[in-house]
Amino acid sequence: MKINDLTLPRDLLHEQTVCWPDQGITVMLGQNGVGKSTLLAELARRLPEAAYLPQKNDIYDDISVQAVLALGQQRATQPPSLDVVAAFDLAPLLKMAMRTLSGGQQQRVWLAFMLVQQAPILLLDEPLSALDLRYQKRLTQLLMTAQTSVIMIVHDLNYAQRVADWVWVMHEQTILAGTPKEMLTDTLLSAVFQTTIQQQVTVAGHRYFDT
Repeated sequence: MKINDLTLPRDLLHEQTVCWPDQGITVMLGQNGVGKSTLLAELARRLPEAAYLPQKNDIYDDISVQAVLALGQQRATQPPSLDVVAAFDLAPLLKMAMRTLSGGQQQRVWLAFMLVQQAPILLLDEPLSALDLRYQKRLTQLLMTAQTSVIMIVHDLNYAQRVADWVWVMHEQTILAGTPKEMLTDTLLSAVFQTTIQQQVTVAGHRYFDT
């Protein structure tokens, strides 16, 4: 696994260098307000080859879903390898304006917009928000099989444990990085989130966090 790194300004992080694998899913965890979204936006600014999905995106509110997807396709450097319309069930929405869609529908469109670009790096700020369980599962399957590097902010520790190849824990303007086994420990997470977090084991041997 090749590890990439990027040096960031001191006003963003005390620890200046962040690292991530060139393929697989990097999950970013941390308390609300610690700067995760700010860090992701800075990565988007520093990595022009990346496709970036912020928490709120209303720049294309007045155009159709089909036009949004076409804009994403224009950014691609190779023919599409995924039918994003089918993947996110967007066919009935193609002629509708973005502003007329529900929050969950808009999120599906934006995720399709991201994936159709076939960027080498995907930067996703809480991509599961507004998605129902069916599309959460579908997105997860797509990300876990994508031949790309994904950096995503999530809040669900059990989800992070299930999908992550690499973990960033952001705490007091410092990024702690490592494998899930190294980073997803009761001691570290309890200290970061300032509450008792314990990992439990089911009868079948599956591990999960009890918060």
